[in-house]
Amino acid sequence: MIDKKQKYEEEYSQLIAGCLANKREAQHRLFKTFYSKMFHICYRYASNKEEAQDMLNEGFIKIFNNLDKYQPTGSFEAWMKRVMANAALDYQRKHKPNFETVDYDAISQFESSSYEENHAISKISSDELMLLIQKLPPMSRSVFNLYVFEEYSHAEIAEMLHIKEGTSHWHLNSARTKLKQLIIEQYRD
Repeated sequence: MIDKKQKYEEEYSQLIAGCLANKREAQHRLFKTFYSKMFHICYRYASNKEEAQDMLNEGFIKIFNNLDKYQPTGSFEAWMKRVMANAALDYQRKHKPNFETVDYDAISQFESSSYEENHAISKISSDELMLLIQKLPPMSRSVFNLYVFEEYSHAEIAEMLHIKEGTSHWHLNSARTKLKQLIIEQYRD
């Protein structure tokens, strides 16, 4: 009996073969199949929906241009998610020249905060959380997304964003603190 994951991977391999053969139907099906998941990734990095759409378009171009580099030893969807996250970061670097960084070594005191549970978090929907994430400064938002959603390590994030590993830690802490403040402000009783 073929499990669900194996079935999807076989389906994806047929789609990939069609895309590599430049078959428009296969390309359209791949785009349609993954549009929602990939848009969601881009939306986490973007300031608004229009920017997310631009990131998505650039990401799919990269996916189609690099399909021949996909190695079927891993999950195709996971590979696409990484390509899309990298495309979103590339978009930010290209279109936001003030994509700020904070040098961790220049910070005199690293603020550690306890992340106590707050009943406000139970009142927030995933869509509302996405809107709050978009209010984070771009670099902190990127580190937060890469660490929390894409599950990159701080070492990988540091390499991708050309920052120090400690700076990645700082941005994650800063994003969490800011999100906590935004949630409490918005959902205070």
